[in-house]
Amino acid sequence: MSINIKWVLAAFGVYLFFLIYTVPAAHVIGRVTLPQEVEVSGVSGTLWEGKADVLVVAGMPIENLNWDLSFFPLLWGNLSLTLDAGNSRESEDISFKGPVTLDLFNIENVSATDFSLFLPSALVISQLPLPLPVDAGGRFRIGIEELNFQGQCTELTGQGQWLRATIEGLGEPLELGNFDADLACIEGDTLIRVKEPNQFGLSADARVPANLAITVSGKFKPADSLPKQVHDAARFFGQPDADGYYLIEF
Repeated sequence: MSINIKWVLAAFGVYLFFLIYTVPAAHVIGRVTLPQEVEVSGVSGTLWEGKADVLVVAGMPIENLNWDLSFFPLLWGNLSLTLDAGNSRESEDISFKGPVTLDLFNIENVSATDFSLFLPSALVISQLPLPLPVDAGGRFRIGIEELNFQGQCTELTGQGQWLRATIEGLGEPLELGNFDADLACIEGDTLIRVKEPNQFGLSADARVPANLAITVSGKFKPADSLPKQVHDAARFFGQPDADGYYLIEF
């Protein structure tokens, strides 16, 4: 009798596993109360391997989101996902790819390794309080080697680039090439350290706290080869120092 009970329990366990494993993601997500700034549509597949046609976060659309969810990390309270969204070849797409782990007991705890992210530069530049309107082209690429975020930035290594940077609003569209930056944590904030050489002679630290209230400090010195209107616009930042650099603080 005890052997039969073991077989029944084993069969029930297998049935329960496959029931959970094959449950449609749309059925689960449709019953979850999402944050007000998050919308999702076109969900297909299962919780373990699924897809959403469009995910909108704070008004920013992310298309073709695919995920793979690992089972065993759930046993010790971790949600381990491999994500792939957008098209990295489309300059107007938000796209990202790589593994991410969230602590189910504290969803503010996030870690990632070998994660890449592409953002349209116009989307990022529009968030900065610049002293004159500028339309930006190109893309920002962020390559994260290691990230640990526990309500604030605790560990971060990686690089950022502004690829094929262009700006308009100063006459003809102006091509600026690439800008490079290092990523790190500083006092709980995310630090983006832009470094020379680049055509703007720009070196700056951008600090991004958890509430996304970005602050920027640094300096720049436009190359002599840039058009006169660029040098004229630089005067909106005040007078240059003895070395010809304009200071940035906002």
